[in-house]
Amino acid sequence: MIVPKRGRGPARGIGTDSGPDDGRAIIEVVFLAVLVLIPVVYLLLFLLRVQAGSLAVAQAAREAGRVLQTSTDPADGLVRAERAARFALADQDISDNDLSVSFVDGAGDCSLPPIVPVPLPGATFTVCVTVSVVLPGIPGILSGEKNTVTGAYVIHLDELRENG
Repeated sequence: MIVPKRGRGPARGIGTDSGPDDGRAIIEVVFLAVLVLIPVVYLLLFLLRVQAGSLAVAQAAREAGRVLQTSTDPADGLVRAERAARFALADQDISDNDLSVSFVDGAGDCSLPPIVPVPLPGATFTVCVTVSVVLPGIPGILSGEKNTVTGAYVIHLDELRENG
């Protein structure tokens, strides 16, 4: 049995031999925490950027559709719709350099061939907004333009709309 020495600090029992390994557990825990934390933070940033892009194109398609729906002049409506989509992307801090605003017939999928919308009473078409999302930490040469997100909004023009 080990008898503690009086007046020289806390008593040391069996298995508390201080040796050259004192303090290494803290270093190992910190090292492992950083090793695990960095990829998790990157994954979180990656997912948040993709989600911001998805929300931005959904909002851009909605705003472009609303602008086109309330427009009386078709040509002016198309210009205003693209401008509204650019504003919606800028609101989410998404670059609009490769913005694509297209329209498809009816309530169709955005993979259908695009049309030029004619705002006739009762017409239905879909506004499709596509943009590439820049991923954090990955150079553009590696990611390319594969990281696109598309938002769609279906417009049904009023039956009593004036032909303008």
